Amino acid sequence: MDLHPDFRDLLAEFARQKVSYAVIGGYAVGHHAKPRATKDLDLLVSASGDNLERVGRALEQFGALPSVVAAAKVLAPTEIVYLGVPPVRVDILRSVDGIEDVDVTLARAIHTSLGDLTIPILALDDLVANKRAAGRPQDLADVALLEKVRRRK
Repeated sequence: MDLHPDFRDLLAEFARQKVSYAVIGGYAVGHHAKPRATKDLDLLVSASGDNLERVGRALEQFGALPSVVAAAKVLAPTEIVYLGVPPVRVDILRSVDGIEDVDVTLARAIHTSLGDLTIPILALDDLVANKRAAGRPQDLADVALLEKVRRRK
């Protein structure tokens, strides 16, 4: 997985703060199948315990605006916190289509190494469920690609 240095720095802060999260969206598709263009890095975060507080601390250490840090600490299930501008934008979400229990899903995430950084990525079956439920044209194209990958395994 090839990440923009800003993404890598943010995920390193997530690791330092022990944030419970997983990479979803286009970067997860790229990990499981093949890289494709995407306008952002999508992160699914847990709201359990003090995880949102840890997200806020990570964003603060990363250098995010105070308004972004504050929004992340009180992120509602249907809200998205945006950071940056495409193609180097980060979307932080607490829930996504097709995923019923975020904490169970995060526990199933696979982990990949990027140098000294370990990054959790949504498991293939969960990514397919998410993309299928989202149902947008790009998501359905991703499902077709991911289904081919799943059949090969």
